[in-house]
Amino acid sequence: MKRILLIILLSSHLFATPSLKENFTIWGRIVDNGFSPIESFSIKVFELNVFTKQKKLIHDFKFRDDNGEFLIKNLNSETYLIEITVENYTRYSIIKTVGNKNESVGEIVLQNTW
Repeated sequence: MKRILLIILLSSHLFATPSLKENFTIWGRIVDNGFSPIESFSIKVFELNVFTKQKKLIHDFKFRDDNGEFLIKNLNSETYLIEITVENYTRYSIIKTVGNKNESVGEIVLQNTW
């Protein structure tokens, strides 16, 4: 009996289902101060350690969207620093924690620098 129990315990990991890692998204929309969509922009996404303030670049996107919308996919449950850059506009940064659901940064209004 002990031998059977030992065999079952040692082989139980073969039948265990692997844990599924959830992926989340962050979305938003970039507009100018007249609320017209900005069609071309860059976004850098950093994993942010909130205790040490160290950041690690994980995505560097260039978006082109007629409505100024973006979607950042395949994110883990972490805290992120998102930096948005548009030529001739102010730079925008936001810290967003993704927990147990998909997140929105809403509509981001940028100001002209010229």
